[in-house]
Amino acid sequence: SYIYFSTAIVIMNLPQQCYSNHRFIPTRMKAGESMEGAFQVIKLLSRRPTHWEHCLTLARLKFDKYFKKKALQLLHSFPLDTRLKDGSLFWQSPKRPPSPIEFDVKDPLHFGFVVSTARLFAGIYNVPYSEKSLSYEAVSSILAEVKIPEYIPAEKRIETDETAKKPDQLKLMVSSEEEREAISQLEEALGSESLRMTPLIFEKDDDSNGHMDFVESASGLRASMYSIEAADRLQTKRIAGKIIPAIATATAAVAGLVALEMIKVVGGFGFESFKNCFFNLAIPVVVLTETARVKRTQIREDISFSIWDRWSITGHEDFTLSDFMNAVREKYGIEPTMVVHGVKMLYVPVMPGHSKRLKLTMQKLIKPSAERKYVDLTVSFAPEADGDEDLPGPPVRYHFSRGPESDERV
Repeated sequence: SYIYFSTAIVIMNLPQQCYSNHRFIPTRMKAGESMEGAFQVIKLLSRRPTHWEHCLTLARLKFDKYFKKKALQLLHSFPLDTRLKDGSLFWQSPKRPPSPIEFDVKDPLHFGFVVSTARLFAGIYNVPYSEKSLSYEAVSSILAEVKIPEYIPAEKRIETDETAKKPDQLKLMVSSEEEREAISQLEEALGSESLRMTPLIFEKDDDSNGHMDFVESASGLRASMYSIEAADRLQTKRIAGKIIPAIATATAAVAGLVALEMIKVVGGFGFESFKNCFFNLAIPVVVLTETARVKRTQIREDISFSIWDRWSITGHEDFTLSDFMNAVREKYGIEPTMVVHGVKMLYVPVMPGHSKRLKLTMQKLIKPSAERKYVDLTVSFAPEADGDEDLPGPPVRYHFSRGPESDERV
């Protein structure tokens, strides 16, 4: 509710806030200039209602989109007998197959969703309506005239990998009739006096605003779609009321505690002044404990490091692997024996042909991209006695050339 009915409206108002004369936006877009938020604005304008009947129509179409067509599309893309590469069924716990919901105006949940959604649209688009417009007779007579487009399955690939990166949104370019029509629509809308939209802030305790009606009906339909037991209104209100306060209070508490520790750092307070904290605001409980000193790994009698340490070496274009190892030895007083970059072994003495790599430049061995300024290498060091295992060390950051990044303190 909040994401669509608040954030999207802020995007809609963005061009007017960001550009001194927003009426020149279409002209600048025709010239090929990319305008922030313009694509989202045109998308919102394409379904912008101007009358209460339009709000109800839009709400009815939203019902079909979210509770029928999305389920049909999902079942089209992944039929109930779909199997994964390992032979197991796609639809197995915890995944549940959806069941498309056919709209029934006599069903209180269906009716409640359409009316509450229409009221929210009317609120953000500043469309007036009366209490009489909310009656069953008035709403059902309007919905009876709404034409629902026939569902046509889309042959699109649905990404099932949650870690996959989402593609960047395509920029709007004036290169087709459809795009020119969109800009024309924007020009027409910018000439309207009723263009501005109003964000709605969620308020669960005011039953007259329809916010809880929307949350209750939308969550109930979603639950029904996946054969999940729906919560009653009181339970829904209790859950909805906890979400934003829980996020806000926990975030504020963490920010405050971090700020307190930073004040101690800046003020040069002693180690004993610093604290760890565990809190659970739902109980509530706050536990402060003394911090333990960071563990240090001893390499030699006079050389040690912690997980926060990093050594640094700065090279140049002709800097060889041999130069790198000599630089580490001279700067930190210990002999490197092995150099690894990620999963690539740059130098391992026992590997055939690796001794020849000592004469190769670091640029050739690592092959960095043009914008890459440095890499972090894993380096092992010679033990004090022959036969012992190589000694670990902190990451060694190798800078390809001297610059701002190579002057950092480590």
